[in-house]
Amino acid sequence: MDRIKKLQGDPHYIALGMAIGVFVAITPTIPFHTVLAVAMAYLFKASRPAAIIGVWVSNPFTVVFLYIACFKVGMMLFGHTLGDADMVKELVHAMENGIPIREQLHLFVEFFHTQLKLFFAMNIGGVVLGIPGGIVAYVVTKNFIKKLKNQKNKRSKNQEDL
Repeated sequence: MDRIKKLQGDPHYIALGMAIGVFVAITPTIPFHTVLAVAMAYLFKASRPAAIIGVWVSNPFTVVFLYIACFKVGMMLFGHTLGDADMVKELVHAMENGIPIREQLHLFVEFFHTQLKLFFAMNIGGVVLGIPGGIVAYVVTKNFIKKLKNQKNKRSKNQEDL
């Protein structure tokens, strides 16, 4: 919460960065979350620090649930069985075990090559889930930042009156 309070810029700029970060966090692109969020924030002229904070929606406590949700939504959209959730869980656990980034990339690429349809379905599921997540993050963050700025303006006005 303190990091959000320290972000600089207008509420839209910060909220858009947060929305981008949350959107990317929901997608099954774990070794690339931060890079993707920063690149998208740059592209859309949004707060890069807010995007980085938003990426932390995906963390060791939530990533398994997010990936399984992406898998299930992708499966529902494609209407046929592409694999099972155990493969997704194995990938996530392997990525979380603190292995070097080079090995993470190797696992990710191997999963991509061997499970292309599943990978595609998970990413589509991630986009479908990420859009409402990003919208909610945008609205909540923009309102929060506006409220903070109003409180700050009131405090500075009260100090001037003294």
